[in-house]
Formats: sequence, structure tokens, C-alpha cells
Amino acid sequence: MLRTIGINSLKSSSRFVISSACHRTLMSTTMRLNSSTNTTASEEVKPLMTREKPMRIDRELPDPRADKKKQWAGFAVFVVAISSALAIIFNYEKTENPIISDTLYQLRKSKITKEWLGENIEFDGIIPWVYGKLNPVAGIINITFYIKGDKNQSGMIRLVADRENRHEEFLIHEWSLTVNDKKFDLLNESPSKTLNRN
Repeated sequence: MLRTIGINSLKSSSRFVISSACHRTLMSTTMRLNSSTNTTASEEVKPLMTREKPMRIDRELPDPRADKKKQWAGFAVFVVAISSALAIIFNYEKTENPIISDTLYQLRKSKITKEWLGENIEFDGIIPWVYGKLNPVAGIINITFYIKGDKNQSGMIRLVADRENRHEEFLIHEWSLTVNDKKFDLLNESPSKTLNRN
């Protein structure tokens, strides 16, 4: 009986000792894991903290007037580009005006033009350009443009006309061709001194 009790007591003591040892081992392992995790987290966060520069109020602010020349140069380029685009648009409207088309048609039939410039009369230059004021609504025509023919000769056409209202015809004051400083009056070829354009 005593032997049995002693054996049972010994077993209970052994279980308690083993349980305590396992508990201590588990606690130690958990503490080491927590310690290594905290160390790793701090190592990962630390470089992020060191990469950020501290905010300082004694830094020199950039001078807004330092690039003033560049700003003015950019503005000038912008103005030139817009002006060129508008000029091209307005000139295109002039070249497509019915008055210009009618003038070119009359020039192709002109004996003086054929004699000095040849056939196939058209605008001279890569880009057709009409100089002067062409405003049929206001009744004002004062234009100059250059033409050429198959004789490889260039000539300058000048047309000046006006009218008081839209119900009247344009009265032509000048319609001339200039070739090599020689000016020819094209009105002498036409019996009419008016240009009917509504």
C-alpha cells in the first residue's frame, strides 16, 4: 500500500516537473520570437525614418524672378505662334474669296497677261498670299498679290475698288499688272469699270 502511494506520488511529481519545464520552455521561445519580431520591425522602420529629411525653416526659397528671361522668351514665342496662325487663317480666307477667283479668271483671259506671263496663270510662291484689305461687306478692296505663268515669269497684280452699299457694284479704280518694273493697265482691256460682287 505504501509502495503504491509512493509510486503514485513520484509519478505526480514527475508530471508536475515536466509540465513546469515545458511551460518555461514555451515562455522562453515565445519571448525570443517576440524579441526577434520587434527587432525586425524596428530595423524595417528605421531606414524609412532616416530617409526623410527634417523640415527646416532656414532653407533658402527659390527666387521667382530668377527665370524671368525664360518666361519672357516663352511668352514671345507663344505670341509669335498665335499671330502667325491667325495671319495664315485670314490669308486663306482671302485666297478663297470669290473676288480673287473672279480676278484670276479675268487674268487668264487677258492678252497682256498671256503675252508677258504665258498660260496657266496661278498664284506665285509656295504659299499664296494676298496683301492688303479685302472686305466686300464694308465695300473696300485694296489688294496686291503675285502671279506666274508657264513662261516662268512673275508679275504683281494690284486691284483697288470700292462701293457705297451692297446693292451697288464695285467701282474699279485700279487694276494693273507690273512685270519687271513695267506697269500695264488691265482696265484698258475691259469695257466695264465695275466689278459685280454681292
